Amino acid sequence: MHTMHTMHTMEWSVMYAMEQLVSERSRSNLEQAEQLRYERRVRALRRARRLEHKAERRMLEARRRTADLRSADSAGY
Repeated sequence: MHTMHTMHTMEWSVMYAMEQLVSERSRSNLEQAEQLRYERRVRALRRARRLEHKAERRMLEARRRTADLRSADSAGY
């Protein structure tokens, strides 16, 4: 009977260890997914800022060209 009890205890120990491994792997996968989502958000934010700055530069260049054309037009060219 003692041997059966020991085997049963060992089975439960192995099952518990496997459950812990699966739980740890799941937690690790969740943390990795959260990190990837964060990194993607950061990249998207940086890209949006670059596009915004590019649009601002284009707008300033267009205003400058408009001002140049107006001054050239008023100068009689």
